[in-house]
Amino acid sequence: MLIQLKDQSFHIDPGKNKDAWEHINTELWEPHSFDIFDFFVKKNNVIIDIGAWSGVLSLYIAHKALKVYALDPDPVCFKELETNIALNKTLAEKIKAYPIAIAEKKGMVRLSARTEYGKSSSSVLKRKRDQIYTHKIKTLSLLDFIIQEKIDKVDFIKMDVEGAEFQILPNIASALKRLKYPTLYISFHYYFLIEHLYYQYVPFVFLNKICLKLEKMTGFSVFKKKIRSEIAHLYDA
Repeated sequence: MLIQLKDQSFHIDPGKNKDAWEHINTELWEPHSFDIFDFFVKKNNVIIDIGAWSGVLSLYIAHKALKVYALDPDPVCFKELETNIALNKTLAEKIKAYPIAIAEKKGMVRLSARTEYGKSSSSVLKRKRDQIYTHKIKTLSLLDFIIQEKIDKVDFIKMDVEGAEFQILPNIASALKRLKYPTLYISFHYYFLIEHLYYQYVPFVFLNKICLKLEKMTGFSVFKKKIRSEIAHLYDA
């Protein structure tokens, strides 16, 4: 499939996400993200794409950037990411892909997903609505990653990690300082944090679902103080 986004084009294999790619091709998917990339990313820039999914933003950025490090731990997404990079030979030279997750520290964790991997909502946060936890993934802190790959220059970091940002952000100050504070563009998944808290503190699945539904309908949050504390901690970091 040929994807045309503004003045950039690239080829992809849609895999299991044909509907998503067709929507992306309409330029109605996250147009603000592409505006941000156009404004900040220059031809000599080095980019880290944390949560690269099947490669849409990595491929778009690679048209103008010098180097893109694309990371995604979802086994289905990563396979599609590699395929899509390989389909674009001139861009492939600029993109290096990794099947790892940036997290608060180095280790191994299970990746959770709703009903199957590859649907862009996989997360290291455990959530009650998830039904699959079979895939173990390698995690590194951002500092571990840049040291391991001997990266001494990064100009722009995009982070879209389905709730893991709440664990990552308090622990990346040293990495950002080492990289001389690149532009950091983050997607926050507030509702996934709420789901994770219910997973931790409300053990009964049926009660959990009812509470989440009531919270979504009324706006009342059982964990309001804890969530505010978590978010304030992020801002402090």
